[in-house]
Amino acid sequence: MEKRDVMIIGGGPAGYAAAMRLAQLGRKVSVIEKDSLGGTCLNRGCVPTMVMAKAAEILEHSRGAKDFGMPFAEPPIDFEKLKTRRKTVTKIHVGGVKSLLDAYAIELIQGAARFVSSSEIEVVGEDGGRKAFMAEKTIIAAGSVASPTTLAGDADKSIDTQQLLEMSAPPPSLLILGGTAVALTFATIFSCFGAEVTVIEESDRLLPEIDQEIVEMLRKELKKNKIQVLTGAKLLRLTQGSDGGTELEIEIKGEKNALKAGCIVRTGRLPNIEALGLDRIGVALNERSGIMTDVTMETSVKSIFAAGDVTMNHLCTPVAYQEGLVAADNIAGRKAAIDYTAIPQWSSTIPPVCGVGLTETDAIARDRKVRVGKFPMAANGMATILGKRTGMIKVVTDAEYGEILGVHMLGQSAPELLSEMVLAMKAELTPRVIGWSLHVHPSLSEAFWDAMRAVNGESINSFNPRT
Repeated sequence: MEKRDVMIIGGGPAGYAAAMRLAQLGRKVSVIEKDSLGGTCLNRGCVPTMVMAKAAEILEHSRGAKDFGMPFAEPPIDFEKLKTRRKTVTKIHVGGVKSLLDAYAIELIQGAARFVSSSEIEVVGEDGGRKAFMAEKTIIAAGSVASPTTLAGDADKSIDTQQLLEMSAPPPSLLILGGTAVALTFATIFSCFGAEVTVIEESDRLLPEIDQEIVEMLRKELKKNKIQVLTGAKLLRLTQGSDGGTELEIEIKGEKNALKAGCIVRTGRLPNIEALGLDRIGVALNERSGIMTDVTMETSVKSIFAAGDVTMNHLCTPVAYQEGLVAADNIAGRKAAIDYTAIPQWSSTIPPVCGVGLTETDAIARDRKVRVGKFPMAANGMATILGKRTGMIKVVTDAEYGEILGVHMLGQSAPELLSEMVLAMKAELTPRVIGWSLHVHPSLSEAFWDAMRAVNGESINSFNPRT
């Protein structure tokens, strides 16, 4: 049996971040990966999806080119060329991860891992060969997988987002199940490509972590873009329609309805832990069916840590990176604790939406006395220059201490701009500090300057006297 210092199961964002951090701290580390480095994010999720979102954005920009004196016919979509672009971008960054592993002398072991005991891991290679390893410490970073269907009548009628990405042409119509950021991103992409799109959410709210005043503005924009959104919809069953197509039966406020679509898309995720043998070694799970950890990312089994989507804490790459880094630091003897405050939330809709921290409703529910600042993107010079005046920034603050509790935004480049607010919240800056910090003019980021000044009724470019 071969012995290793630290073994990491999974080469996605959590896994490779942990591996590189351990190498930086002088530890010998091995990564086990059964598929491609980069995990879901690089291969089947964030990165290829954002290539599609960029294509939709370019198409949308082309439709507005006439306003800049450049009218031209709408460009055709070469879907195969777009698929090639996705694969090229993925290949570049997967290769980048591999180069970094090599540079840090991190061993890559190809195969599927499972625990034989808390310190023994068996790896089955593509050729069926088996190898046993003894590890002093292990990080489980195996990621997540698409949730299987739970709909009655759905043997093979629905698809997941990976299958949607691999389609050779946009379907004429889609029903997207779920009102998450991912669901709304795909809805926007395929609506831009000409599909008839309906988003169906079982709860009464889209994007619950984004302020609902902002979300309501988004819903209006989705409607303008011919995306139908149904909330409070109970999913009943899939059936075969009289015309041979698939129908989804739903119920809203006691009324049943059948919706037809060429493609039905599931967007849920589950932790990728089924084949790891965790029950054999007693690793406990949390209420979300992910691996339970403490703030150091250690599991219920000493010497075994978990990071990324397998914890089901927050399914996004920034959190996966951070969890992997925290696990690595603790394994290397440096004390670190995960901090889940100020996690950015975003969706690549048109216009995009994002937020960080508490919504106004949630802040009030926590008995915080709030003061709110709002700034319309229509009053921002750069937004007007770009012809992207739709949207608003909403700042939620503590009225007594001036603490920024949350920032939520709908508008051009919103997710790119949000990092300033994440940093401000982590650094515990106040609206007054940001409101007296110089921003480039004209720029979209300048809108945050005005929004922060609006908290105290001091915005320069919009009328909002302090109340």
